Amino acid sequence: MGNRLVRASRSLLEAALAVAATIAVLAALSHVFAPKNNQAEFGQRDERVYGVLGQPEGSVEVLFLGDSEAYTSFSPLQLWDERGITSYVLGTPGQKLCYTRSLLGRALERQRPRVVVLETNCLFRSFSVGEALVRAAQDALPVLEYHDRWKSLRPEDVLGTVRATWTDEARGFVGKEGAVPADASSHMAPSDEVARLPWLSRVYLDDIARTCERAGARLVLVSTPSTRNWSTARHNRMERVASELGVDYVDLNVGKDRVEIDWSRDTYDGGDHLNVDGARKVTSAVGALLARV
Repeated sequence: MGNRLVRASRSLLEAALAVAATIAVLAALSHVFAPKNNQAEFGQRDERVYGVLGQPEGSVEVLFLGDSEAYTSFSPLQLWDERGITSYVLGTPGQKLCYTRSLLGRALERQRPRVVVLETNCLFRSFSVGEALVRAAQDALPVLEYHDRWKSLRPEDVLGTVRATWTDEARGFVGKEGAVPADASSHMAPSDEVARLPWLSRVYLDDIARTCERAGARLVLVSTPSTRNWSTARHNRMERVASELGVDYVDLNVGKDRVEIDWSRDTYDGGDHLNVDGARKVTSAVGALLARV
């Protein structure tokens, strides 16, 4: 019995040492493989959103998070011109909430926003536990995300330090020109239906809310105008979620906060996203709301 315990303990110790050694190697490689500047030419992925790291420390008052609905709807330069509010949009195509949480964490390393605006479309995008674990591992060990940089490594990648010297001129906003009309005849029609929210999105939303609270930032959920992505059923779900979390919810599609979108002129792709004219209206409305927060 005693010998078996000794052998088992020795095996566990050897396994623990092997894991520790593997993590140590991956950590060392992560320093090498992590981009040394926040630009695509240095290997940085999603350069536009990581431009927030190039903003002066503590200079951003409002962070916008979300998918393409966010980066085509909120214009930080307009918000500055109209309200004197500094902001940045951390929006990426098809953004899942596990990545939203990662981007928020990175931004909070340098910024202390008073408000974090989360555009709600990304909350309804499903992702798996596996995807969430991969994202967490990539955050902890960047070599897992940037392993394919081995072809372009430079001497400074071995000895250099990570820095951020670049920022996006539009502060994460992507303005779209042109107009393709949308059929808005049934948009936000009355309904008692309540849309399903993926359970893992709710877990991450709770974590985002706690992160904002710890950072001293007020979390505000905002639904931007979209005939293709938004509905009364989703509105009903978000009202419930916001009430349970104790955070503000603003739906720009309906009610007192509704933005008067001209669906024949203010969308560039038939109601999926807004063009620059629609974004101008949304940014003005959001600016008025932020001025009161």
